[in-house]
Amino acid sequence: MNSIFSIKDKVVLITGATGYLGSKMVEHLSLAGAKVIVLSTDINKSFELCDKLKLPKEQAFEIDVSNKKSVIDTFEKVFKRFYKIDVLINNAHFGVTKKFSEYSKDDWNKSFDGTVISIDTTTQAVIPYMKKNISSRIINISSMYGIVSPDPSIYASEEMINPLSYGVGKAGVIQYTKYTAMKLAPYNINVNTVSYGPFPNINFVKDKSFLNNLENKTFLKRIGKPEEVTSAVYFLSLDESSYITGQNIIVDGGWTSW
Repeated sequence: MNSIFSIKDKVVLITGATGYLGSKMVEHLSLAGAKVIVLSTDINKSFELCDKLKLPKEQAFEIDVSNKKSVIDTFEKVFKRFYKIDVLINNAHFGVTKKFSEYSKDDWNKSFDGTVISIDTTTQAVIPYMKKNISSRIINISSMYGIVSPDPSIYASEEMINPLSYGVGKAGVIQYTKYTAMKLAPYNINVNTVSYGPFPNINFVKDKSFLNNLENKTFLKRIGKPEEVTSAVYFLSLDESSYITGQNIIVDGGWTSW
C-alpha cells in the first residue's frame, strides 16, 4: 500500500536554511524523510547545520540569492547531484532597517532585492527543472507584516518597530505568489506563501515585556513554538496539497484576525 501525506525522498531546497526558521524547516523536513538541500550564503554554516542534524555534507551548498549566476550555478549543481528538484522554499531575506522617512532609492532597491527580486531570481532559475516533474511546489516565506501594520504600542522604542521596507517587500511576495501561481499552473507547479507571525528566537530575544506584548496580540496568547514552524510548509509540500495554489497560509496564532 502506498503511503499518503508523505514527503519521503522529495528533494527540497531551502534558501536561508541556517537561520532560525530555516534551520527548523531543515530539521523537521529531514525527519519526515525529505532530502533537504541546505542553502546558505556561507558554505561553512551549511556544513555546520548538516553536521548538527547528521545530514550528509553533500546536501550543503553556498548560494547568493541576489546574484543570478550564483543561483543558476547552484541549482544546476543540485540537479546534477540529486537528479531532480521537487520543492523550493524561498526563505532567505535581507533588507535595510531605517526610519520610514529616511529611505533612499538605493535603500528601497536593496530591500526589494532582498524580498521580491531575489525570490523571482530563484523562481525563474528553478522552473526548467520543475517542468521535468509530474508536479512541483514553490513555497515563498512572507510575514504577517505583509498583511497588517506593526502596532507601535508593543515595542519599547521606535527603533525596534519592524521597518517599512520589510512589510512592503513581504506584501509584494504575497502578490508575486498569486501571479506566478497563475502562470505556472499549466506545468503543475503550485506556488503558495506561508506568512509567519510571532516566532521570536528566545535564545536572543530576552525582553520579557516585549514577549508578553507579542503573546497578548494573538488569539492564543502565546508566541509560536519552534516545533510549529514547519507545519504549513510540510502541508504545502505534500502531493495531497496539489489543489492548493496561489494562497497565503497565515501562521500567526490569530494575530491578523482581530
